[in-house]
Amino acid sequence: MLVCALVLVGSARVASGFAVVLLNEAEHARITVADVPGQRDVVVVAWQDVPGVTPASGAMVYRSDGGRPARYLAIGGGGRFALIEHGRGWGRGRAVFDVVSDDPDRPLAMVGDARQTVDVPALLAQYGAFENIAPADEPRAVIEAAIAAKATQANQACKSQIVAKPQWQTFASPASVRLAKQTVSILQAIEAACGDKDYAAAVRAVRELRVDYQADAGALRLERTGAVLAVRLSDTSFNPRETAQRWLTDHL
Repeated sequence: MLVCALVLVGSARVASGFAVVLLNEAEHARITVADVPGQRDVVVVAWQDVPGVTPASGAMVYRSDGGRPARYLAIGGGGRFALIEHGRGWGRGRAVFDVVSDDPDRPLAMVGDARQTVDVPALLAQYGAFENIAPADEPRAVIEAAIAAKATQANQACKSQIVAKPQWQTFASPASVRLAKQTVSILQAIEAACGDKDYAAAVRAVRELRVDYQADAGALRLERTGAVLAVRLSDTSFNPRETAQRWLTDHL
């Protein structure tokens, strides 16, 4: 579980498992990839200055499709790019990947740099910051304030009246409380959806965003009933902002 991994790995540099820094020196692009502890064929991917990819930096969780060559796609859809693995060759210090962002016929080749060590806890923390997982020491009051502020901003942008209601009784552990801040991610997805005139009216029909948590519930779950949009978070509901935005455009 990602939150547990963030807590258990601590501050040590992790040498075991799949971890590599990929570079394309001509484009000054950098991608760091590492196994998510406890997850099979799941990696956290952070990028910096990859051509055609916005924002310029970020981190998401990807899963291998198990093919040959293996293709890594962002869990839940909405990824900025796909990774195609052509070889690792760890003993020779070389990993070779193609990065496909917009044109499948023109991938960006990236090669592993064996001189660089991957700080897996820092990589997981980068993902947490990008996807609105609260830091371990952030009080619930600060999380509630962040959710309220984002709800106000989204309502102003969408001309809506959505009330965000985290179901706090379901966030019973300190680790799950950290995930409650991902309500901000869902509000970001709502704001992005209403920016498209085809979905603006449907967004304004939503009056309540109800977010709860269930351990081991798997992927992010969304359901709309009348004016209520219900969202269920779990320890493995990766990439909630992007997953929610994709769901909204498919179901509103």
